[in-house]
Amino acid sequence: MEIVATSEKPAAAPAAPESAEPAGPHAPDWQGLPSEPVSPAEYADTYMQANPNHMLHRDLDGILEYYRAAATAFPFPLPAGYSFPVDPGYYDRPEDGPNWAEVVTANRIWSYFEYANVDAARAAFDRGDEDVAIGYLDVVRDAYLSDAFPNNYAGTSPEDWYDGVYSGMREGDFTLQENFIFNPFPWEPGQS
Repeated sequence: MEIVATSEKPAAAPAAPESAEPAGPHAPDWQGLPSEPVSPAEYADTYMQANPNHMLHRDLDGILEYYRAAATAFPFPLPAGYSFPVDPGYYDRPEDGPNWAEVVTANRIWSYFEYANVDAARAAFDRGDEDVAIGYLDVVRDAYLSDAFPNNYAGTSPEDWYDGVYSGMREGDFTLQENFIFNPFPWEPGQS
């Protein structure tokens, strides 16, 4: 395999908003993975199902390796105080069979990213810091409009998905926050 250097640099992910206040009330207390973000296009090519050379299923050791690599490389920032856990709580269950689906793991990473930013945005709105709140929602918008958005529903544009969920939040109405997965990590029996 030949590696060819290019002068193109990947687009940098947006920075997380800065605030002197804690990001949100549900920041985890677990040991977190480091963040070494790649570009959204590189993330999509490497970790998402669009990659034709990508494995769809892995055994437990393989899915843990995939999870740690994908979470570490996630291209968008989590708010201060939030991190992807080193141990996502995955384990083998006889009913799971011998394989885990990568798409489920990728969606858990996305869900946690989304919830963490919404949690931080709501906390900022509650403090009266609307600019910081909008900054967190802008990070989510940028992710929705990137190659890293796992749009599993053909025919619905990322813009429509974002507007449908976030237009109210941008005005301070967090009613739809109840639809978010609070914490997909660690996963326990009986949860999905």
